[in-house]
Amino acid sequence: MLPVPNLDDRMFEQMVMEARKSIPKLFPEWTDENEHDPGITLLELMSWMTEMQQYYLNRVTEKNERKFLKLLGIRPREAVSAVCDVAFSGVQQQLVLPKGTPLQAMDQHFETLRTVQLVPSTLEKVLVRTETAAGDFTSNNQAKIAYYAFGSEAIKGAHLYLGFDRALPVDTEISLSFQLYDRYPVHVSHPKDAATPIISSAKVGWSFAGAGQDQGQQQGQSESWLPVEGVSDTTVHLSQSGEVRFRITSEMKPMALYPADDRSRYWICCTLEEDGYELSPKIEKVSLNSVQAAEQETFSEVIAFRSNGEPDQSFEVSTYLAFGGLHTVQVQDEQGRWRDWHIVAELEDHGPDDLVCQLLQDSVRRTTRLRFGDGVNGSIPPQGAQRVRLIAYTAEFDYSRYVGGSKGLPGQTFEVARGRTYKPSSMLLQVGYRPRGSHCVVWDDWQSVDDFDNSKSTDRHYVYDAEAGTIRFGNNEAGLVPPKSVEPNIRFLALQAGGGERGNVKDGLVTGFTEEPGVSVTNPFPARGGLEAETLTQAKLRVRRELDTPTRAVTGEDYERIAKATPGLRVARVKAIPLYKPGMRDYPKVKAPAQMTVAVVPYSESDKPKAGKGFLQTIKGHLDRHRLLTTELHVIPAEYIKITVHAVVVMEPKYKNEQRRITQELRLLLQPMDHVQGSEGWRFGRTVYKGDIYGVISRVKGVVYVQDLWLDAEGTGFHKDGAGDIHIPPYALVYSGNHEVETISQTDL
Repeated sequence: MLPVPNLDDRMFEQMVMEARKSIPKLFPEWTDENEHDPGITLLELMSWMTEMQQYYLNRVTEKNERKFLKLLGIRPREAVSAVCDVAFSGVQQQLVLPKGTPLQAMDQHFETLRTVQLVPSTLEKVLVRTETAAGDFTSNNQAKIAYYAFGSEAIKGAHLYLGFDRALPVDTEISLSFQLYDRYPVHVSHPKDAATPIISSAKVGWSFAGAGQDQGQQQGQSESWLPVEGVSDTTVHLSQSGEVRFRITSEMKPMALYPADDRSRYWICCTLEEDGYELSPKIEKVSLNSVQAAEQETFSEVIAFRSNGEPDQSFEVSTYLAFGGLHTVQVQDEQGRWRDWHIVAELEDHGPDDLVCQLLQDSVRRTTRLRFGDGVNGSIPPQGAQRVRLIAYTAEFDYSRYVGGSKGLPGQTFEVARGRTYKPSSMLLQVGYRPRGSHCVVWDDWQSVDDFDNSKSTDRHYVYDAEAGTIRFGNNEAGLVPPKSVEPNIRFLALQAGGGERGNVKDGLVTGFTEEPGVSVTNPFPARGGLEAETLTQAKLRVRRELDTPTRAVTGEDYERIAKATPGLRVARVKAIPLYKPGMRDYPKVKAPAQMTVAVVPYSESDKPKAGKGFLQTIKGHLDRHRLLTTELHVIPAEYIKITVHAVVVMEPKYKNEQRRITQELRLLLQPMDHVQGSEGWRFGRTVYKGDIYGVISRVKGVVYVQDLWLDAEGTGFHKDGAGDIHIPPYALVYSGNHEVETISQTDL
């Protein structure tokens, strides 16, 4: 960290003395330097003002630092909630768990992040079949021991079979969660602006054993396998951990599969239709009836709908609070003000001007539906986006959602319940008032801001101080003052607590679930991603890192750093070649203006990591968002040149049989990357000199000298000079062939 300079380093007397000493040099005609001289008085005045300025400049408070960060567009981040996958078991019948269903991990509150359909089936068998082998990995899946989904080579035509004890229901959304092994030396990049979609280099297809087959048919007949109806795939064809959701379109048929042919089961098959994985996927856990959950607790939520302005509108939603909580319905009028509409049992009992609606709930699907009138029985909501709101909140929050009543004074401060970490981004605050001549209360939304610096007198802004647990309003100059009210007229519509490192619980701790007797829940893997609210010191360190991070690709180094940060990919090595276009000859003597070629190497367990088409498209899409418009970009896979060393080495007698050690050292030298540490190997485009080989062999213990040495190469784009050195193109790397090393004892010469 840079040292903080002391700006208040001169006293008043020192400044006056320095100024008086400068008079003869700057203005020799000045002769009167006594205290009564007006000029001396002015010098003392300016010295005093300078000393005061230095004093205040040296006092950089936390408030000043926050202002400086704001000028850079940086604000300390709020607390982040931990996230984990939870799997439900013991399901005896189809069950819908709406979004926001509460779970418990000791004293930590978790909530599901989407609505999930639980089915009464159990995953009993996991089989992997390739052209050369078949294996049962059920025990691996239960013990969370990684196994290859399509074999170590992941060749086209490999199958992953998932066997269930009973048929999956037809026309029901099935959710399968895949946790892939990811503890590799090269990590996946997760930048904050991950706007580039990931494109897989391989393609998988999903099918199920359908009812169309005969009992005597064998599993190899293609007509017995029917395609599923895909809903979503966040695994990107099993390229990353995620979730696959699909529907079975017809009745499933039980069948027995080798090697798990002990009895018939109901099978789902994942087939590798197009190979090309940079890294063959390894599965740690496949889970049925799984959904993501976050460490958070929602007290109140708002679901907004678009109104088309037509009669008999209805809106449906599936969340836990909407189904089991208390409700308030709001509609925005033509003046942009929100009014509470009454929830009634029947619309037919009301007139055309009545602001009423009907709330209907489906206990099987766990859905809540709002129904509005037709202009005869009940009023029609005005047309517009997000003109209708359903506010759902817990019964305990019914009273505490009101912050208080405004006194109409500037700079009012209200306390919020302490002891919880509230998320400022989840807050929605409203202030109510009665318009003149009206008996009904209308409500306006107020926006949370960091401070009132940019707030005008008409802006409905407030500042939430998480540390103090207070909400502060403006003064009619910077921020509007809430209207005065005798009754509480400031309330929360949406409020959520959560975030922090305590949410990063270990695996198996999310076990609290009381919504359905007999159904249990657990998290197979630890919760991750929970962070405390960022301190000012952490924010200052982050801004230094971000200022050093390139956001525009101009130089070759910019392209390399941005390409390595491509979201969702394990990019091991990158080489940017400016003024080069693929296919050019005699580079760098001949250059192509406005051209940039980027050669990439994915992390792989292969000796020649090869980037597939999806890998290249993903990186190109990411770089296109950062490159200059005048630059034509090309993203290509690295070329590999196989180097084979032929050597005759004279050894000390006791080390005569050390050919293997020499070969190992040559392989360590001639490799594109270190697979163990994930570090870089041979430099892009670097010539393979015989002197490099001499040096490596000579360092092996027991070597006396190298008697003879020559190199062979295989690949495209290289050439061998008269000295026997191998020159490779700038986008190429080398890898080891089968080296031939002959050792001769020194005594045999």
